[in-house]
Amino acid sequence: MNSKSYRIKLILVLFSSMFVMGLDRSSLGIAAPVIMKELNIDTATMGVALSAFFWTYTLFSLPAGNLADKYGSKTVFGWAAVIWSLASASTGIASGLVGIIAARLGVGAGEAAVFPVTAKIAGDNFPSKERATAIGWYLSGARLGYAATPIVMGFLIAQYSWRMAFIITGLGSLLWCVLWYYWYKDPVTQSESGVNAAKPKTGIPWIQLLTNRCTLGIFLTKFCGDYLYYMFLTWVPSYLVMERGFSILKMGIFASLPFLTAFIIQPVAGYLSDWLVKRGASLTVARKGVLVTSQLCASSIMAVGFVDDPMVAVAILTLNIAATSTVGGMMFTLVTEVSPPGMTGTVTGSMNTVGAMAGILAPTITGFIVKLTGSFQMALALSGGLLLLAACTVLFVIPAIKPMELGEAKNS
Repeated sequence: MNSKSYRIKLILVLFSSMFVMGLDRSSLGIAAPVIMKELNIDTATMGVALSAFFWTYTLFSLPAGNLADKYGSKTVFGWAAVIWSLASASTGIASGLVGIIAARLGVGAGEAAVFPVTAKIAGDNFPSKERATAIGWYLSGARLGYAATPIVMGFLIAQYSWRMAFIITGLGSLLWCVLWYYWYKDPVTQSESGVNAAKPKTGIPWIQLLTNRCTLGIFLTKFCGDYLYYMFLTWVPSYLVMERGFSILKMGIFASLPFLTAFIIQPVAGYLSDWLVKRGASLTVARKGVLVTSQLCASSIMAVGFVDDPMVAVAILTLNIAATSTVGGMMFTLVTEVSPPGMTGTVTGSMNTVGAMAGILAPTITGFIVKLTGSFQMALALSGGLLLLAACTVLFVIPAIKPMELGEAKNS
């Protein structure tokens, strides 16, 4: 097992990767109102553009995790970061809607590797009793990135243009790739449990893995949680401008508050879950307890569309996005606990693929609901209802938290 000082440095490096990823992922949602006006795009069409990221994100999440299991995290993650950074920068030179969609396809392809590979890295480098804390800390980097995006993009758009904003942030992200290349080394012979072991030489029993009760429960939970998460990421900034009357700069401030709160809450929730384990609670109680509590808090988004005061709406959004971020962290912790040895990247990639399907649907469905009803009310209520379904799934479908037992795989 690597030293404690190395693990702390690793958390900081992964934290920085999440910050960069969060900024590039959420930048289009911030610029959407300006782009819609300049290019004369309606909400339904913009919803399709916002969902384009998830088309390739869905397609490449599973292969990225599987490649990391086979060839190591360093190479897969490094090249993925180069791809998404250049693609994000290319948004600024897009001549129209087709160019924007093409750029977002590139960002999605690169960022598909982020969560499967970092989950594998956490499984390889952190013991179970520290894992939720470590994952909570580095994932909070994404929340800080999401919090910074409205401010950074709002400033750059106001100071220069939306095109220059994408070029500056996209090319700036390449600096992280240099850090990753020179610093990180794969723990070649270390298993997810933290014990030195050879990589398994067997193939993956896909049918057993993808039809396992635990896997199916994780898939449904991830889909429901990610629907709200990606609806917020792609449409809530525009909601604050279009329905609450905020300016771009004011929107930038208030859209960042939920993620600033999540930046604090997420590692605290991970620490709480690990603290429960250290105090003698089972993994099932420690992981499921924090997860279900967070899901119930996140479902409060159903009330946002029915309050008149914009500041009350912002307060509720802050609560449920902080809770949704905690849900995300606990899901990645949970998957490292239940994955069979040597399959963390693959299982996480499978889960992320299902979550990415919600990313395709949420922006598109939200755009059409707003176009048909003239309001975000029903879209917000739908996302909250899915969180209640997710809580029931965790309680009644996902079994006790322990590694899945699959039959012997055939030699590859």
